[in-house]
Amino acid sequence: MNITKTVLDYVTPAGQNKGRGPLPDRKRPGLLTAAIVTIAIAPFLPFIDNYWIDIGFYFGIYTLLGLSLNIVLGEVGLFDLGHTGFYAIGAYVTAILNTTFHIPILVLLPVSALVAGLFAWMVTAPVIHLKGDYLCIVTIGIGEIVRLTMINNPFGLTGGPNGINGIDTPVFIVPIVSSRQFYYLIWALIAIVIFGLVRLQRSRVGRAWNYIREDEVAAEALGINVRHYKLAAFVLGAGIAGMAGNIYASKQMSVSPESFTFMESSLLFCIVLLGGLGSIPGTVLGALAITIFPEIFRPLAQYRLMFFGLALLVMMIFKPAGLMPRQRESGEKLRSALSKKRREAKGRLTGNDGCRKDMPPPGRAENLLEVKDVHLSFGGVTAVAGIDAEIEAGKITALIGPNGAGKTTLFNLITGIYKPQAGSIRFNGEDISGQSPHAIAGKGIARTFQNIRLFPSLTCLENVLSGQHCRGKAEFTASLLHLPSQQDEETQMLDFSLQCLDRVGLSDSTDKLAASLPYGKRRYLEIARALALRPELIVLDEPSSGLNDAETEELAQLLLSLLHDGLSVLLIEHDMHLVDRVSDHVIVMQSGKKIAEGKMCDMRKNPLVIEAYLGTEED
Repeated sequence: MNITKTVLDYVTPAGQNKGRGPLPDRKRPGLLTAAIVTIAIAPFLPFIDNYWIDIGFYFGIYTLLGLSLNIVLGEVGLFDLGHTGFYAIGAYVTAILNTTFHIPILVLLPVSALVAGLFAWMVTAPVIHLKGDYLCIVTIGIGEIVRLTMINNPFGLTGGPNGINGIDTPVFIVPIVSSRQFYYLIWALIAIVIFGLVRLQRSRVGRAWNYIREDEVAAEALGINVRHYKLAAFVLGAGIAGMAGNIYASKQMSVSPESFTFMESSLLFCIVLLGGLGSIPGTVLGALAITIFPEIFRPLAQYRLMFFGLALLVMMIFKPAGLMPRQRESGEKLRSALSKKRREAKGRLTGNDGCRKDMPPPGRAENLLEVKDVHLSFGGVTAVAGIDAEIEAGKITALIGPNGAGKTTLFNLITGIYKPQAGSIRFNGEDISGQSPHAIAGKGIARTFQNIRLFPSLTCLENVLSGQHCRGKAEFTASLLHLPSQQDEETQMLDFSLQCLDRVGLSDSTDKLAASLPYGKRRYLEIARALALRPELIVLDEPSSGLNDAETEELAQLLLSLLHDGLSVLLIEHDMHLVDRVSDHVIVMQSGKKIAEGKMCDMRKNPLVIEAYLGTEED
């Protein structure tokens, strides 16, 4: 049983709101204001002494660590149970450089982040392709390797089991020595980190993380470089954990391996799950629970961990999505965050806002896609056996054949999910054989899937925005700084995505969760998502599957209208009436081979096609 998949399926960002749309957020601004005021004035309250101020500091440390893990676990869905290793790297880098070279602590703050991030890149780059339990086990190993390395005192740097003592206190105008000063230092850092994370969540970077968490295959097919964004999440999360290690080391004035055990990583994991995957306020609340709960039950001594475990169990039963689950933002809220006035979506997907450029002159045949002698076998089973096919620009080509003929396998070869063992696939004259799915999508091939692969916990608008990802350019720096170019790009993406939703009749479902849509509308949402990629060729795998007669007729009209927008269409379809209605050319497959091609009216009479579908009588 895949443990990590089970947990992620159980604890979803949408949580108890599965399928019903975004939760109302009217109470959140008031709660946020109250939380900020409480944190700001807490050290000055008459009943708060230095002991509780120190508790507030460690609450801040766990909050910062929880936020760093939330990037990896909550945003991207990667199980990391060795996150304390990056925390330790930050602490020990600070301790070694400060005690050896007397470099000021706050100067070492970015250094700790950079070293922890670089270490994360080095150790996760070779294993980032792993998923679920396998990645989880590897991260446990990484955390333990770091801890054991510190104990073994390599080159006499780490002090062995006793650690490093005599670390200086930070100086910011004045020396930071009191509990109250450290309290405000950690919470000032948290405020900066949260500010940046919120901006990332509202950018194409944050959305890419969420798409990967929901469905890696669909995300890459839409032009998202999955490996790049996974690594970026690990590096960013490790960098923030490294900063937490820097502040912790300066507060303690010493570091030792016993502070960076597997139990600490487990607590961080609990923080993110308790608060809600992907939820920044939830992570803060989870850190509060982890910090305060043991203190409340401290008089019970050895029984407090039992009560703590019981509380976690009750939480998972009654609040499986966490104390404060992530809320999906509406299109209007996303737009207001960009400080732009709403512009009405106008026009169709044509011209400069359309999908295809440099249309060939009318009547000129142009092969947009060419498949030459392509082979693919799985073990001893041949899925595609030397097939040749040519897809003309500006036309609808249908790929038909009985179940198991290799049609979807051919689609997966064209879109890069599978790599051909022989032969070539050329798009616009360029050989795309063996290229990655995200690279092929970027060249102008969009697809849908036989079994719908939407992002169910995201809104319809967010789903369609995924198609716009590879047409954007803003990355981490532009998103964090909220540059004008990034704001303009986001606004254009929102406008075009709304047009795509309107194009398929889903303009009234913009802010609904994809999981809440009926089956037929999910099909249309997947087509809207493909249109948002602004492709030249759209590849549809059984788009009419599950649709009633009226919906199928609407689909036929939509497909025909796409030709007027400069699109070319390649579809797999079992509904012969739809194929007859829309196709310009038909290719018939059986047992991985092309057995016939031509007009649909001719295919109905072709004896090879009749035999493929109906079989032959035995002698």
